Amino acid sequence: NVTMPCKNAIVPLCDRLSTAAQISGAVNTIVIEKDKTITGHTTDGAGFFLSCREEGFDIKGKKMVILGSGGAGTAILVQAALDGAEAISVFIRSNSAFLERTCQVVEQLQIQTKCKIRILDYQEPLLKQEIHSSQLLVNSTNIGMAPKIQECLIPDASYFHPELTVADIIYNPLETRLVTMAKEAGCRAFGGSYMLLFQGAESFRLWTGKEMPVELIKKNLFSKSN
Repeated sequence: NVTMPCKNAIVPLCDRLSTAAQISGAVNTIVIEKDKTITGHTTDGAGFFLSCREEGFDIKGKKMVILGSGGAGTAILVQAALDGAEAISVFIRSNSAFLERTCQVVEQLQIQTKCKIRILDYQEPLLKQEIHSSQLLVNSTNIGMAPKIQECLIPDASYFHPELTVADIIYNPLETRLVTMAKEAGCRAFGGSYMLLFQGAESFRLWTGKEMPVELIKKNLFSKSN
């Protein structure tokens, strides 16, 4: 009986929704069950955190800063809370079209999880403070995407610290300015290509009940440089 903050076109066609799909109001994978009913899932958030684990990072018990809360950002926010993140700071412009939806999503997450979530406007002193107290920084915006590859929401390397993992969901270019800056500052950092791979792997698992041959696909289609 959760009121979904947003609905994509597939949601009304589903008989039931996974918890992540229900809270985010988004579906990108449908499974036709044996009784012919349809379950809707969203695999973007799960795919993102599978890519994090591939890089040696587990969100459980950690604090995260996420920049932006569009479709992918919302999926990551929801999955982080469901996977046991201790705290999340969501940075979003006060005039963003996504603000109302984000507030509704956060309200549902605070009912269903123990995660402490704050919605904050972009202010450089506050942003730096939140990043310095976090273990994961995620850019879920399109800032830095080709062709504007020199753009970055983080002004300089002083925002990073050695224990910080930095992830950018952008996969074109394979390494954004954010990722490059983070690596140069000594952080573990990676781009969005593996998120793309693992959200597909999660859909494959839901459809077939089997694990997708991820290592074979990585070997033939993906560069380890992300």
